[in-house]
Amino acid sequence: IKNLDILEIIRVAYIYVLPASIMTTPQTSSRQRPEQSSGIIAVEGDKVIWHNEDLVFATFNLSDIVVIGEKTNSNGPWFDDWFLTFVTKDGNWFDIPWYADNIEEFTKILCDKFQPDLNVSYLTNSTKWNSIVRHPSSLKGNNLFELTPTKNYKEPKTFFDKILSSVGLGNFDTTKEISLTDDVKKVLTNASR
Repeated sequence: IKNLDILEIIRVAYIYVLPASIMTTPQTSSRQRPEQSSGIIAVEGDKVIWHNEDLVFATFNLSDIVVIGEKTNSNGPWFDDWFLTFVTKDGNWFDIPWYADNIEEFTKILCDKFQPDLNVSYLTNSTKWNSIVRHPSSLKGNNLFELTPTKNYKEPKTFFDKILSSVGLGNFDTTKEISLTDDVKKVLTNASR
């Protein structure tokens, strides 16, 4: 190792260490991180409440759900990176982590109300941004969201630019806007009639 310069060390870490840490994403929905809670899901009648002690993260009615999806991002393994997404009649969406307490009981309710396979994840091994529709069956497997670069979007292109960007240096903006796909918007329009 004494003959390696700093860029070589960073390159080795980038190629070997980072992918190994990213690939520790869990295979089942029951994973819990000891130091961090992903909240608790409660269903009271028709109302879904995702909370953690006194803090309510989301609340919506089962009867208002039009589209159910699943999405992942690259925030794992230290932060929530795998979600069930619920799009309601008004076009709002709510993400609940697969890691939340009571997810098994909640997905049983979803299976009974919507379709029988909602307790199985289709994106279990995804470690980057991805989204799919799970319900309604007419859109099953299609993209739930689309990502659109913002007007100031500037992606690092070279290896050195990527290193700078990863530590917050350089004039890069990789922000993208998240929106529902046109297919999902059509389903919402039809549901509001």
